[in-house]
Amino acid sequence: MRIKVTTWTNVITYSAVITALVVAVPLTIVSIALGALPMVLKFPVLVISGLIPLFITLPLSIFALHIFKLINQTVLTLDNLVKIDPLTGLLSRARFLQLVEQNRKNGNYLAILDADFFKKINDSHGHEAGDFALKHISVQLTQAVGNHGFVGRLGGEEFAIYLQDVSLEQAQLVLALLGTSLRMQAFNYNGVDIPVSLSAGLVADVATEAIALVLRRADRCLYRAKKNGRDRFETEIKLDEKAIVAA
Repeated sequence: MRIKVTTWTNVITYSAVITALVVAVPLTIVSIALGALPMVLKFPVLVISGLIPLFITLPLSIFALHIFKLINQTVLTLDNLVKIDPLTGLLSRARFLQLVEQNRKNGNYLAILDADFFKKINDSHGHEAGDFALKHISVQLTQAVGNHGFVGRLGGEEFAIYLQDVSLEQAQLVLALLGTSLRMQAFNYNGVDIPVSLSAGLVADVATEAIALVLRRADRCLYRAKKNGRDRFETEIKLDEKAIVAA
C-alpha cells in the first residue's frame, strides 16, 4: 500500500498514528513487566515510559513526513512537466504519443498542424506575442476537438490532434471549423489584432502500422497543405495500401 503524503493534514495525521503506536508499545510492555505492583509505584514509570517516546517520535515523524511530502510534491510536479506542456497546457509530445499508442484502432484519425508564418509574428511583435499566439491556438484546438479526442504540442509551433471514433467527414469538419474559428478570432496583443492560421495534414490511423509511419504520412499531408497555400488541410486516407488524397 502506497502512503500518500501531499498535505500538512497528511503529515499531522500519520505523525499522530505513528506516535500513538510507538508510545503504546513501551507502555504495554512496562505495564506487563510491572505486573501486580500498586498503581502508585507503577504510575511514575508508566509516565516516563510514555513521555520519552512521545517527545522523541512526534517531532521526528513530523520532520520525516514533511520531507516525504516535499518529495511527493516534487515528483508530482516533475510528472506534470513530463505530461503537460507548461506554456500551452496541452499534452506534451511524449504524453500525446503515449496516449495515441494506448488508444490506437482503425477508424481513428491523426492530424499534425503547424502555425503559418509564425516566425513573422515573433519578428514583428516579439517572442511574448508568439507565446500568446501559441496559447490562443491551443484554446482553439481544445475547443474544436472537444470530447472527440485529445490534443498535444509536438514542439515549437507544431501541434497534433488524435480523433477517436469519428468518420472521415467528422474529422475533416473538426479541421474546417478550427480554420474558420481562427480566421474569425484574431488574438489581441497590446491592443493589436494579430491574425493566425494553421496548416494541417490529416490521416487515418492504421493500427497495424508503426506510429512513426502514421506521423510521417501526416507530415507529408502537412507539407502539401503548406505548398498549396497554407491556412488549409490536406487528407490522406490509406486503404488497402493505396493512398487517396483529398483537399
